Amino acid sequence: MERKKLIRNAPHQKYFLADGTQAPGGSTISKLGDSVEGLIFWAWDLGKQGKDYRKVSQEACDVGTLAHFMIEAFLNSFVCDLSDYEQELIDKAIVSYHKFLEWWETQDLQVVATEIQLVNEAYRYGGTIDLIARRKLGNAVLLDFKTSKKISDSYWRQAAGYAALWEASNPNDRITNHAIVRIGKEDENDFEIVWKEDLEKEWVVFQKQVDLYWAMKAAKPEPKPRGRKKK
Repeated sequence: MERKKLIRNAPHQKYFLADGTQAPGGSTISKLGDSVEGLIFWAWDLGKQGKDYRKVSQEACDVGTLAHFMIEAFLNSFVCDLSDYEQELIDKAIVSYHKFLEWWETQDLQVVATEIQLVNEAYRYGGTIDLIARRKLGNAVLLDFKTSKKISDSYWRQAAGYAALWEASNPNDRITNHAIVRIGKEDENDFEIVWKEDLEKEWVVFQKQVDLYWAMKAAKPEPKPRGRKKK
């Protein structure tokens, strides 16, 4: 069986249009305009407890990355090499992974593709889809995995954007349902899956967010060239 290593601090995936322009990812787009008050309070509260929010955030991100990688390994039948990570983080990720396995065994889904990196030239954005699966009747469904404490509205906008990515590249394979699979990182009972068939309203908002991203980028001043000042 093939063995794959999860490289710690690997560069984030980048997306490029046909003309070489770097395009934003669906996750970045879907969060535009969201309130950051909750994050500010969270960081402040951690500070009161004597904790560095950056370290806590990175650990949570690492656990999520590990859980995603374990799920991908299961769905694609390869062996995980997690040697870059501490055992404490791996143990937390295993909790999330086992919750996914218990749920997956109750589903009648066949894997079509995982970690699908696509770019939409018409709308000028990209994204990596966690999983496209198919039901017995042949219907294609999109699943997005989240290791978070709640399902936010931005997740559904992201799912709408990802569905459009898939359908642009696979016009004869329409997505008939979408799911957010939320897996808690520590509590064994913290597992939630929500399905939605119609994301038309979320897709409309997502398109506006794409327009906003490019408008803001166009309005941003060009960086001044660096060089030595004349004496």
